[in-house]
Amino acid sequence: MKCVFNSVPVVSLFSLILAGFSLSGCGVNTTAAEAQLSQIDPSPRPSGSIPSPSPSVAPGDSPQVISGWLPEYSSAVEENVAGNYPALLSLASSRMKVVCPNWDRLDRGGREKFWSSLTYAIAGPESGRNRTSIYRETTMSIDQVTGQQIRSEGLLQLSYTDVVSYKYKGGDISWENDRAMAQKDYAAGTSHGNPNRTILNAYANLNLGVFIMYRQLLYVHPTESLETTLGHYWSTMRSTNSPFKTVLSGLRTKIPECGT
Repeated sequence: MKCVFNSVPVVSLFSLILAGFSLSGCGVNTTAAEAQLSQIDPSPRPSGSIPSPSPSVAPGDSPQVISGWLPEYSSAVEENVAGNYPALLSLASSRMKVVCPNWDRLDRGGREKFWSSLTYAIAGPESGRNRTSIYRETTMSIDQVTGQQIRSEGLLQLSYTDVVSYKYKGGDISWENDRAMAQKDYAAGTSHGNPNRTILNAYANLNLGVFIMYRQLLYVHPTESLETTLGHYWSTMRSTNSPFKTVLSGLRTKIPECGT
């Protein structure tokens, strides 16, 4: 599930601030949030424009399961981070001390493994690692893409509106492709959707999720700890919430090198 700003998902933070809306909720100070977005050179922040990569893995060409986690998912995340978001491999150790105390001791391969392990760990309490999982966000606003109540969907519980709000250009999630199938799922009120929808494709969902992590960590909240930063989007990453213990347990199972 996602954090809410006055019943608007946090994924719309950029557009709302630019539009002049007042934001509150989730314990985030509005003035501070606006200041972070207005910083010319927040640190750490990569130089150049925000990348708009193509998917690292062609979703239709890779194996998937409805429920569970395949080694190919981990490989896809690691390739995506290494190829498109290498700045995630250079986060300050001060931001990682809760989730990965041994961050400084990990080599490049170990840090790539961290990101696949983290997505695995978050997917546990978020979706039960079922790629077709749907959750209707009753406290949130209308999805600007679907025109319906926001749904969190897939392994990392993402929404179609995220593609617009985060300016994701991966091209592997398409409402036009999914519209008829999604509307049928929504009308039925089902908790598990048509697996042929692009947002429910494991690789596409993970691609968008990693992009959201990158934007949050490098541009929106460039100095906060990893769990605090990602907690603005995924409630399971808030250290005050009980599912965070499940995330840490899953993370340490996958990458014990991080330490405890």
